This record gives sequence, structure tokens and C-alpha cells, in this order.
Amino acid sequence: MDILFTIFSFILLISIIVGIHELGHFLTARFFNIHVLKFKIGFGKELFSFEDNRNCNYSFGILPLGGYVQMLGENNPIQEGSEENLKDKKSYLQASAGERAAVTFAGPLANFLLAVFVYFFLAMVGTTQLSPFIGEVAEDSLAEKSGISVKDKILEIDQSSVEVFNDINLILSNRIGDTGYINIKYSNNDIEQVTSIPIDNWLSGDDQVTPSLALGLQPLLPAVVGQLQDEGPASVYGLREGDLIQSINGVEILTWQDLSRVLSRLPNELISIELKRANDSKKIMLETSSYIDDEGIERGRIGIIASTDLNQWPSNYTVEKKENLFSALLVGFQNTYRYTVLIIGSIGKMISGSISADNLGGPIQISVLAGSAAKAGYVTFLSMVALLSINLGLLNLLPIPILDGGQLLMIAIEKLKGSPVSEIALEYSMRVGIVLVVSLMIFAFANDIARLI
Repeated sequence: MDILFTIFSFILLISIIVGIHELGHFLTARFFNIHVLKFKIGFGKELFSFEDNRNCNYSFGILPLGGYVQMLGENNPIQEGSEENLKDKKSYLQASAGERAAVTFAGPLANFLLAVFVYFFLAMVGTTQLSPFIGEVAEDSLAEKSGISVKDKILEIDQSSVEVFNDINLILSNRIGDTGYINIKYSNNDIEQVTSIPIDNWLSGDDQVTPSLALGLQPLLPAVVGQLQDEGPASVYGLREGDLIQSINGVEILTWQDLSRVLSRLPNELISIELKRANDSKKIMLETSSYIDDEGIERGRIGIIASTDLNQWPSNYTVEKKENLFSALLVGFQNTYRYTVLIIGSIGKMISGSISADNLGGPIQISVLAGSAAKAGYVTFLSMVALLSINLGLLNLLPIPILDGGQLLMIAIEKLKGSPVSEIALEYSMRVGIVLVVSLMIFAFANDIARLI
């Protein structure tokens, strides 16, 4: 079932961002009265199709890895005027250079506008996000060496304000491949401090570690029960999803990390758990089970997984973010701009070699991320839709023949020389473009396979 859910999530994700992209081309072509012959999402065998009263065919292919809008006269000049019902239709070739450029650019633009809308929508409805408090600092990590400790609150990184924990990863992502210092302002009991963490070609390899984890930082998580293992001690003795564990054998539990540390020292022991369930306090006795860790040491556990439902968490562990109409719209544009700059910077670092190209992900990685995002809830899934939509928009603006950016380049050359690019030049440029795009896809897919191995 997990595989089917992942596949469905992937298809839905790709269909949305590709569909919006092609819709941009389609609507703009219609605006300039350019006749559209076909609007297709996916490739391969058609699952279904239909035709409207303007002789445009709509279809969905079995492989949801792309799509296209085919206009009259576009890569099909022999069709122009070949049928009686098309003879009075305006073709792509009859459109002005400005109109063709607008139609071409509309696809990537639609992807950016989709991201703006998603971030606007999330800001309007409000989101619950992780607070920027630190729950664990890895031993011998860069963060520990710099003096950051558990329950510190991150305030700024490189003079950029941190409001939620995800801001930490967003800001740090801009420093991947850099050499120098990461400057972090943090507080403990309202006492503010600043530390500078030295970095040298930071995270330039292909290990794809989350930036916060690379520094040794993990968020502060409450000891709220999520999933329960079937027939595990917690399930057998009556713990429920949403229970907030407050103490074990009289030892106060403030975080999930506290819970893990205390339980690990109590294998196969009868323990007393004090918890809060809704507005009631309860006390449960249970016997822990055990497992052998990587070092051969017997550890205790009770068969629970931390809750990822932030609505179940105490309010001091989360940050509520909700904006009015104007502020939400501003957030939509700001977030789209921030992620666009981040992605462009990452592409530049890959080209320069300061970031390994092995970090490039393909359809397998996207499908896995889509499944995980969908399980995490609509906020996470929509955020991924926005992020991948920006990626698709930027990818299509690359000046590679066959992509929208390549088409815009050809139109620009046409305007400069005062005549269309020759058919031979177009043919060879398309061949080069196909080779480049296919090579990129193969490389990304190979990276996916390497991660699985």
C-alpha cells in the first residue's frame, strides 16, 4: 500500500506542476488566437482523450513525466491548411515574434505563479510550524564546538531572521559549498549570544545531509506519542496516539530526546509513566522491551514513534503563522523569490563544481519525497508542489534547444538578424537539445539508482 500511495502522490505532484506549465502555454496561445491542436499531460499510450468545439484534443498519457501543447504550424507545417476546418485558423508561424515569445514564456511563468499562489494560500489559512528551539546537539559537531546547546533558540543566521525551524535550513542552504564562517545569533533564557562557525567547502559532496543536521542541530520535539507498534509494550499497556509523556519513574521528560535517553537505560524493566491525555493526567505501569544497538549494548524501548502532527503538540513547541490578505500575498512573492534565488545559486555552484552534481535528483527521488510529503499532510505536500514548480520553471528557462529557454533564444536571434533561424540550424539545435536533456535525465536517474544501492 505504501508503494501505491507513493506512486499516486508522485503522479498527482507531477500532473499538477506539468499541467499548470502547459496551461500557461495553452491560455496564452488562446489569448492571441493561435489555434491549439493538442493539450496533453504525460507521454505514451493515452488513458483518455476528448475534443472541444474548437478542434483541440485533450489527453492524459500513461507516463506522467511531462506534457506538451501542440499549436497549428508548430513542428507540423504540413498540417497548416491541409484540412478544411483549419484553413482559417491562425498558426504559430503566423504569430508575431512577441506573441510567440509570450506563449513560450507563459509556461515557466505559470510555474512561478503557482508557487506564489501556494505560499499565499498557506499563509492565508495559517500553518503550524516547528519553533527554532534546539532539541539535540550532536556530539563533536560544529554546533557543539561553537557553544550552541540544547533548548537554545536560534534567532538569526548570517543576519537573516529565523522565525521557524525550517528557516534554519533555508538560510543554511545558501551556504552549501562555501568557505568562511556561518554567523549564528541564539538565546538561552533571554540571554543573546553570537557565534561564528568556520566552514570549508561546506557540504560540497554528494551525501545530501540536511544543513541543520550537518551542523549537528535537531529541533526540539515534545514527547508526544505518534504511531504505536503492534503488540508493543505501549500498545499493550494502553498508551494512545497523542499522549504527552511527562515523566518516567519520576524523571521529568521535556523532550522526545529526553524520553529516548531515559528509556534506552531501562531494558526489560517495569516502569511508571505519567502522561497527559487531552486535559486529564494519567499514570500507567508497563514493562519495557529491549533491542541490541550497533555497539552491542542492550537498550530499552516501548514501541512508539514520535508524533509528526503538530496540532497534537503543546503550543510552546510550535509557531502559529497566519497572515491577512495583503501580507499573505507578500509572503507568496517573498517565498517564491527566496527559493528561486536559492535554486539558481545551487545550479551555479553545481556548474562551478563547488557542489557535487551527484546531488541532482531524478524521478525516483522525487517520487519518494512526494510520498513522504503527502503522508506529512497537505501543508508539506503543497510546499513541495511549490518548490518543484519553481524548479520546473527555472529548468525550462535554461537556453537549451527543446526547452522554453531555447525557444526564447531562437526568437531573440530571429529579432536580431531580422529573419527566422534556418531550418537546418533549428534541426541541429533541436538534436543537441535532445541529447543534452536526455543526458541530464539519465544522469539524474543514475544518481537515484546509486542512492538505492
